Amino acid sequence: MNMKKVLLFALVLMLAAPMSAQWSVGGKIGLNTSSVNYPDDIENPSHCFGINGGFLTQYRFNRFFSLQAELLYMKQGYKEKDLIWINMGDDPMDMDIALHYLEIPLLAKFTHKTGLNLQLGPQIGFLLKRRLRVGEVVQQQKLMGEKQPFDFSLAFGAGYEFKNGFLFDFRYLLGLTSAYKNVEGFQNRTFYFSLGYKFDL
Repeated sequence: MNMKKVLLFALVLMLAAPMSAQWSVGGKIGLNTSSVNYPDDIENPSHCFGINGGFLTQYRFNRFFSLQAELLYMKQGYKEKDLIWINMGDDPMDMDIALHYLEIPLLAKFTHKTGLNLQLGPQIGFLLKRRLRVGEVVQQQKLMGEKQPFDFSLAFGAGYEFKNGFLFDFRYLLGLTSAYKNVEGFQNRTFYFSLGYKFDL
């Protein structure tokens, strides 16, 4: 399906929406814990913690269904403990990989009359910066493989919206592309929780 057909389909949906449909905008901030999916022959990494935050816009077709787009900053990554590095001595040191993304989720939201909702949709991330720390040594590019500028993921989760506009979400982010070009595995795996507020336009 080309872009013209996608835009036409979206326009038809909006025109077919009932009069109760409306736009909302808001912001959110939260915490996440992330790791990566290692290849089978490598030990599982440890989780690392990060923050997320940004803006959201929602188009509500009716009280049960809406589409929500977000623009988020999110820090992801992973850790490895007690590694021996060549030319860095014989003592084991921890490795910490930090990946900073600008994330754009596009989610379908199915909302119950109580305020509970289920969320599902694609998410694309644009790599802003990456950092590797081994012990006290910080490097921006070396020892990390070729940079992967985009991260495609599937986001799904649940949330709750209060009548006064406050909301919270809990999602799981299933990475579909490797964090490094031409390398198998290393897809991001992230749980993230956020609190926010939105209002109708």
